[in-house]
Amino acid sequence: MDTQLRFSRGRGQALVEFALVFPLIVVILLGVFDFGRYIFADNEVTNAAREGIRTAIVNQYEPDIRSRIRQQATAIDISVTPPTCDADNVPPSADESGICIKFVDQKNLTTLCSPMYVGCVAVITVKYTFTPLTPVISRIVGGRVVVSTAKQPIESVCTAAGCPVR
Repeated sequence: MDTQLRFSRGRGQALVEFALVFPLIVVILLGVFDFGRYIFADNEVTNAAREGIRTAIVNQYEPDIRSRIRQQATAIDISVTPPTCDADNVPPSADESGICIKFVDQKNLTTLCSPMYVGCVAVITVKYTFTPLTPVISRIVGGRVVVSTAKQPIESVCTAAGCPVR
């Protein structure tokens, strides 16, 4: 009987240890999962900005650029409506995701390019607010803004039907 009593005490001790350690392990695993999602969102935003700039240097039609960016970043659902952009081409509100598109003069990167010419610099900024899925981590970290900006000189001015006249 003494052996059976020791055996059941060992089981109880293991159960208590498991109950103390298991929640910590779950939070760590969920944290790793959310960190992976954050890295994925960062890569999506960066790739979307790159694809947008590749489109913008040959086709300055903004709906086409926005469509291409949206196609590249389908997993994170970037808003297609253009947010208001400040002087640095970044949406001002912390929770406002979106795409900012500007064409600026190559000598003065704050002056808009008008009329459009080869050499104007296309500036594409993609912004996304990442929110962790895990409630505990979401309370600790909160939403994180992921921003990527790409700049390239225009290679050819769009002259097809539907292109903007600038």
